[in-house]
Amino acid sequence: MLKTSGAKWLMAALVTLCLGGGVLAWWLLREPAPYALRDTPEVNVTVRAAESTYPEVKEVAREVELVLKVYIQRLRGGDAADLAGVGAPWYTGREEAAQHLIAEFGTHADKPVEAVVADPVAPGLATVELRFGGGRQQVLDLTRDDEVWWLSMGNGDPVKP
Repeated sequence: MLKTSGAKWLMAALVTLCLGGGVLAWWLLREPAPYALRDTPEVNVTVRAAESTYPEVKEVAREVELVLKVYIQRLRGGDAADLAGVGAPWYTGREEAAQHLIAEFGTHADKPVEAVVADPVAPGLATVELRFGGGRQQVLDLTRDDEVWWLSMGNGDPVKP
């Protein structure tokens, strides 16, 4: 047993430090989103929140920035299987939907893109208007599962079953 109060404090500090280190290691080593930006092709995407009285729209805009940039990069790359990887995993027909998106918007992805995130209608769901250089526009629906945002691509319910 520890006999002095100094030794007790030292032991408490060590236990706290170990617990804090464990939490920090878990946070740093946790699996991030299952997709990431690659070095090429480069994309020019600006993400902003729509004008709103709700503060949540700014938070959602920050949260969805990665998936939007990855979407534009994969769209520009033109590989349907790669693009389907950012589609919600519980959706079916993602690769076919990706082929359609590449055919329709792929040539516009090499220009600057502005993404405007609309007011969230429900937690875990978002709507984004993409404004491609040259005037082309696209509306994307996004869905979130366990802190990861996905494209609602293919057939399925935006809320994970």
